[in-house]
Amino acid sequence: MSGRVLAIVHGIEEEYRRDALGTLLPALQRRGFDVVVRCMDDDTSNLPHPSELSMILVMGSHDSVYDESLEWVDRERRYLRTAIDSEIPIFGVCFGAQILACLVGGSVALSKYPEHGLTTVQTTDPDFVGAGPWLEFHHDTITVPDDVRVIAKNNAGVQAFTYGPHLGVQFHPEASPEWLTAWSSSVPDLELYLGSHGVELEKFARDIAMNSATAARDCDLLLDRFLNRAGVFHSQPV
Repeated sequence: MSGRVLAIVHGIEEEYRRDALGTLLPALQRRGFDVVVRCMDDDTSNLPHPSELSMILVMGSHDSVYDESLEWVDRERRYLRTAIDSEIPIFGVCFGAQILACLVGGSVALSKYPEHGLTTVQTTDPDFVGAGPWLEFHHDTITVPDDVRVIAKNNAGVQAFTYGPHLGVQFHPEASPEWLTAWSSSVPDLELYLGSHGVELEKFARDIAMNSATAARDCDLLLDRFLNRAGVFHSQPV
């Protein structure tokens, strides 16, 4: 029997929070995990203690980890620090990778090369993180210290890194049409935001839909490799 996974989302309307996990949700469920979803910028009084969990999945956010006006970011840092100290594996996606980078001695800043759309990465560990294509949706960039292992990058910067059992990926392996609906229904002016980066929402959505089968397969494979490398017990996918 697999254990319990906490999935942390940010800024997503309650009815869309499970959809915001995209293809990661069914991939976890196929392996027998009980997936609990919490929105960190809401009340967090009912968060399970990290020691009760098999792993923590930290998803994206339209906010930045360096925004000091956001009180919930500091709460999330403290919670994830407890998880790291308790040796509970963390899988960070986009913002999740950025906050993980900060917790292991790195930093995050506004990127000179924001990415919005499908891209490939240069990987030094193709048996863990493949070249893609992966869906990018970010305007910040990660810097990590020397004791953090960078396993994928591109011209925009760090794309994947590991630290002990933890994995951070700048891209969105979970991207699916349902994932995009969750974001577009929860984030104000998403079309305007993408347009400010020269990206049409219609094309963004079309690319996600056309790549959905490949993306779901690659996401499932990435999750499996993470679980195995982190030593997280799970049932065989069904």
